[in-house]
Amino acid sequence: MPTRDTHGRSIDDADELLLDAMRTSDLDALDALIADELAFTLPDGTSIGKRDDLDSHRTGATRFERLTERSRSTIEHDEGATTVTAVDAVIHWNCDRIEASLTYTRSWRIIDGRWQVVSGSAAAS
Repeated sequence: MPTRDTHGRSIDDADELLLDAMRTSDLDALDALIADELAFTLPDGTSIGKRDDLDSHRTGATRFERLTERSRSTIEHDEGATTVTAVDAVIHWNCDRIEASLTYTRSWRIIDGRWQVVSGSAAAS
């Protein structure tokens, strides 16, 4: 049986909520799903934190035109969970329109009663 946070969400529920928040640049949902200590590596090797991620959505520097999940694998472990989610995306990033197949690898922990991403990466797939 999957571990649920205090809101009754499984890790797969949380991953889907994160994808939905990314699709719509929902800052409140992103803020709730991303840990303050986030360390995330972008496909170009750049590392960003939570503030950078939220600011990019807030300013429109990052906007998803399309984000379609192809597959997801989930592994729960003592420290939390890891998700590997493959997507097809059309992203507007710093005025460029990018079509890409990406794989998001995310480490999650339950913090303050809810699943939150603490680290991860996005890579071309």
